[in-house]
Amino acid sequence: MHERIRSGLGLVILLLAGCGFQLRGQAQLPPEMAVTYVQSQQAIGVPPGVLSRRLQTLLASNGVTVTRDPDQATATLTILREGSSRRTVAADRFDVKRAYWLAYDASYQVTLRNGKTLVPAESISANRSLLFDENRVLGFEAAQESLVDSMAEDMAWQIIRRLQAIKS
Repeated sequence: MHERIRSGLGLVILLLAGCGFQLRGQAQLPPEMAVTYVQSQQAIGVPPGVLSRRLQTLLASNGVTVTRDPDQATATLTILREGSSRRTVAADRFDVKRAYWLAYDASYQVTLRNGKTLVPAESISANRSLLFDENRVLGFEAAQESLVDSMAEDMAWQIIRRLQAIKS
């Protein structure tokens, strides 16, 4: 019985490896990003958005020192714009909104201490659909917030993969 489980597990691992599946692990980011300052271009007094916060955490978990002092940074990752929006995509005959389309979009760039642009301004986006259930009105806002967090996480990983693809 144990031999069957072991051989089955081995087969699954081989299949996953053969199809290119890879767990999200430590990203190999450019050495120029060893100490990075994450800057948000939000309006003064507005706290950084979800993407800015996610990026700081993700960079740190991938071996980058995230600094609060731009003078110490070897690179600056600037979030030029980020925000989310919601629009109705379906309503019933009583005009009760039943489905929404959530979008989160941002643009960013990466510059080095010497003024060189490592990544020119690029835009990224993510979207999700959200169904409204009048029996769960209180959970609707929480569900929307959770989806925005999920989209920001996906976009942060998109940026990390983009940075990983840079050849120094």
